[in-house]
Amino acid sequence: MTRRVAVIGAGFMGSMHASIFSSAPNCKLAAVVDPNVELARAVAARCGNAKVYASHDELLAAEKLDLVSICTPDNLHRAPAEAVAAKGVNLFIEKPIASTVDDAKAIIAAARDARVKLGVGYLLRFDPRYARAKELIDEGRIGAPIHLYARRNSARTEGPKRYAGKLPLALHVTVHDVDLVLWMLRGQHPVSVYAQQTDRLLGPTGTQDSIAAIARFSDGTVVNFESAWSLPSGARHMIDARLELIGTEGSFEVQCGDSGLYFADNDRSQEMDTQHWPTLAGRVGGDLRQQLLAVLEWLEGADRPVASGEDALRSLELTLAMIRSAETGEVVRLG
Repeated sequence: MTRRVAVIGAGFMGSMHASIFSSAPNCKLAAVVDPNVELARAVAARCGNAKVYASHDELLAAEKLDLVSICTPDNLHRAPAEAVAAKGVNLFIEKPIASTVDDAKAIIAAARDARVKLGVGYLLRFDPRYARAKELIDEGRIGAPIHLYARRNSARTEGPKRYAGKLPLALHVTVHDVDLVLWMLRGQHPVSVYAQQTDRLLGPTGTQDSIAAIARFSDGTVVNFESAWSLPSGARHMIDARLELIGTEGSFEVQCGDSGLYFADNDRSQEMDTQHWPTLAGRVGGDLRQQLLAVLEWLEGADRPVASGEDALRSLELTLAMIRSAETGEVVRLG
């Protein structure tokens, strides 16, 4: 069966979603939606000349769809998600599910009431390094988790260039690792978190330099989170990421700092992406492609590790608790 898919939002992530869906097997990119119609047209022209609409209302009035991928700014997810669900169309939403708990709960309720599928875009679940690490836990080779350390630091020319001032650093970056930790510690829940953050460099742009947090989970596991997008522009690694787990029977380290490809010429030197969304032979690949192909399989009933709305709500709640702790200087207790 060929699935008809539309993408709402033609920016950085939306353009890549459109590219992947346009070349995916058994899939037709039916439309690209953005209030900036010229931007939407440019994306659609690169993706098989899909139709273009200025709003989700126009889209839903004109098209019969199987899936809508929402890639708008995070604080604008709720309205299109509720409208899409009301039409009986399945939903995939870029992380985080929303910027507030109320919006997240409303989106989950809309999908549940309409009996449509709801998935959320945590692409690191589709990175084979993290996926294999989770299998080690599930196989019992780590034993009971004692301590995790999750780091995700990037250069000031990456995230801040695209997103500064739109949402806190933690909702753009740390939430990736929060999802991974909650996914790996399935069966546990966070009971407290304490965080500190800095804004010495990026404060004038409306965001934070870094955030560091320590969370305790219900079975006693302690997790340290570290995120920053203040590395110098000349930093060797685009993303300096790492995940370590120590358990009663074993440990693992996931090292994602080096993409394995470093390019230099007479003007610059830079690490090139081979992991998340590299473009190869004109097609977006990497973890993002694997995720969206899995979403299409998930629509057909296959068991794939697509984050659910409830998973995304838990990630959002812990991340917002970190932010609240960093702003108040207090330990935040969780249920």
